[in-house]
Amino acid sequence: MIRRYLFAIALLGAVSVAGIRDANAGFNIGGGLHYLYAMGDIDENNPDLSKNAFGLIGSAQFAGPMLKIEGNVEYIFDYLGTDLAMWEPSLYALVGGMIYGGAGIGMSKLDEAENWTDPWYALRGGVTLPLGGMGLDMYATYRFWSDDDLEGLTGDDLDSITFAAVLRFGM
Repeated sequence: MIRRYLFAIALLGAVSVAGIRDANAGFNIGGGLHYLYAMGDIDENNPDLSKNAFGLIGSAQFAGPMLKIEGNVEYIFDYLGTDLAMWEPSLYALVGGMIYGGAGIGMSKLDEAENWTDPWYALRGGVTLPLGGMGLDMYATYRFWSDDDLEGLTGDDLDSITFAAVLRFGM
């Protein structure tokens, strides 16, 4: 199973190198705010928890003419009201220009957990508004996430909708 995920990451890396080889390729970094809304029945199964979580996000993006490869690291201060912080690195392949869409994969780790969760997968759509040498990237994702380690929180899967605003430099 792990070999399948490593193969997918290696394939995505190979595609990214081919996609950014063009002379117009660029690199930018950014930071912003991220909001997560859990779709599971958290309120019914555990009223002490919350469906909402806020975090900070750091991002690095390689942009070619039509393909963008983006790596993110998110830090959630209080994941779903558990009083535990969570780290979430992710990788996305995005197509399009000012308006774009794509798919990604990520993993999560609660501060007190020994192991990383099973991978989650995401579909993403967004818009990047140019602001001189910067850009404002606003997007939404739908995460497909079913993790045995954290499923006890909700009694359901952990699918979620997220919204982010990232200010990008070097565009």
